[in-house]
Parts: sequence; C-alpha cells; structure tokens
Amino acid sequence: MSTQSAPLSASTPSSEQRVAVTTALAANVAVAIAKLAAAAITGSSALIAESLHSVADSVNEVLLLVGARRSRQPADLRHPFGHARYRYVYAFVVSLTVFWLGGVLAVAQGVSRLAAHDSLVDPRWAFAVLGVAAGLEGWSLRTSLRVARPAKGALSWWRLLQLTKAPEIIVVLLEDLGALVGICIALLGVSLTTITGQREWDAIAAIAIGVLLMSIGLVVNRETQSLLVGESAAVDVVTAIRQAIASTDGVAAVVDLRTIHVGPDDLVIAAGIVIDPSETAIGITRAIVEAGARARRAAPFRTVIYIEPRLPGGEPSAVSGPTERPGPAPKH
Repeated sequence: MSTQSAPLSASTPSSEQRVAVTTALAANVAVAIAKLAAAAITGSSALIAESLHSVADSVNEVLLLVGARRSRQPADLRHPFGHARYRYVYAFVVSLTVFWLGGVLAVAQGVSRLAAHDSLVDPRWAFAVLGVAAGLEGWSLRTSLRVARPAKGALSWWRLLQLTKAPEIIVVLLEDLGALVGICIALLGVSLTTITGQREWDAIAAIAIGVLLMSIGLVVNRETQSLLVGESAAVDVVTAIRQAIASTDGVAAVVDLRTIHVGPDDLVIAAGIVIDPSETAIGITRAIVEAGARARRAAPFRTVIYIEPRLPGGEPSAVSGPTERPGPAPKH
C-alpha cells in the first residue's frame, strides 16, 4: 500500500469513538424496547429476531465502553506495556455475543415458527416500529461514518475494516449496517406474510436475520482475533519509521525492523541499525538516541522503542541500545 492510500494511522481519537459507541447504544436501547413491544403485540418471529439483534447490539456497546475504560489503567509491574489490549479482548467477546445471542437464537426462533399456522396480529405495529427503527439506526450509522471518515482517508470502507487498529470502528460500523439490513429483511418478511397470509415468510425472515448476525459475528471475530494475536503497524507507518531511522547521522542501514500494536494507540518498535565499526561508543549512543527520537516523531502513537546497534557483518555492537521512554499520548 502506498503512503498516499491512507492516513498514517487508520484510527480515530478515543473521544470520537466513544461518541459513536454511545450514539449506537442509545439508538439500540430505544429500538430494542420498541421491537420487543411490537413483537409481543404482533407475534412476529422476524420482530423477535430483530429484538434479539438490538439487545445483542446494546450489550455489545456496553462491552466496548467497559473495555475502553479498563484499557486506560496505567502500566504496572505485571503489565509493563499497559492495559490497552482490553479494547481487543472486549471486542472479541462482542463477536461471540453477536454470533450466539443474536444469530443462533434468531435462527432457532425462526425454525421453531416454521410449522406455525397462526397469523400476525395487527401488523401495522410491526411496520410502524420498523420504520422508527430504520430512522434511529440510520442516525447511528451516519454518526459512525462521520467519526470513521478521518481514519478512512482514501481507503475503501472494507479496506478500513481490515486495516484499522481501533476495534470500535469494526464493531459499530458492522453493527449499524447489519441493523439496517436486518430491518429490511424483517420488513420484507412481515409484508409477504401480511399479503399472502403465509406465516412461513415471517419465520424465514427471522432465520435470514439470524444468518446475517452470525456472518457479522464471524467477521468481527476474525478481525479482532488478529488484533489480539498482535498486528504490525500499517505499511505506511513502518515505511515512515524505517526512513526516519535510516536518515539519522551515523546509521548506515536499518535491519530487522519489527513493530507490534499492543493497543490501538500503543506501538512497540524494535530495530537493528548497522553502524560504522570505527564509530566511538559516544557516537553510537548519540545515533541510537537520535534514531529513537526520529522514529517516535514518525509514528502517530504512544511508542516504546528498542534499538540494537550492529556491525556491518550483522553482529550486535558492544554498545547496547537504550530503551526509549514511551512517547506522549496522542491528543484526543
């Protein structure tokens, strides 16, 4: 990926992410209550499935907010790199919630009603609630897109979901989009049942909503699993770091550059630098300190940097590379 294809960090400030999550939570709680009431009145399986969908989404937003709060705990002896990965852990739990609480239960509800022969009771309630839900979910999606747009840059939305280190972007965008698709499916199922009098269409819509939720859960699971294992910085970030270190006086080359995100805004950098064997210990130390400072300025994250000087043959120098102090936290 070229350096022009995306901003250096496919992330957004934590304050903006909290706005998106809180907006989605408010919308989902209101929608869940309305859908549950309409489902109780009409007996619609599709509305019950959509109620499960909104309840799962509401639980997910709470989990994301808890993960964000726990991630702000300071580093300690047991967790020297801090607790930022809590955001990944809770996002991974979200994927399980979407799959099981939303998807599997919705499919089970639909299958159980396939053989039912009763008709819907006053489907006007279903149409009204689904219309209101579409408006609220559209508002939530609009907020999510606005918050994520700076991180998107020139990327496609799908590419952003693959590259971002902020799990809130992945979860909220997919949830909001899935909510609107689910409402359309429920509306189609209720409409066909009302027109034909065949309850099977309502049950099939519930099953389709469940499959949709299971698919979203699998995508979120795959992306957050990768973040949990530990992803390197984006290609353009690594390139910027390499160029920053290589441009330091006294550094002949950069070898074995490695990066890993321990949180959306926290990056560990390890690099070997080739130095002139005639350089003095003071010169080597000066080059290491300057290379670390330049790398920190090039990376838009809180950084912990390890630099090891090496001789041209690849052997480590007699001078050990100092551990750089973490850089300042990004301004949110």
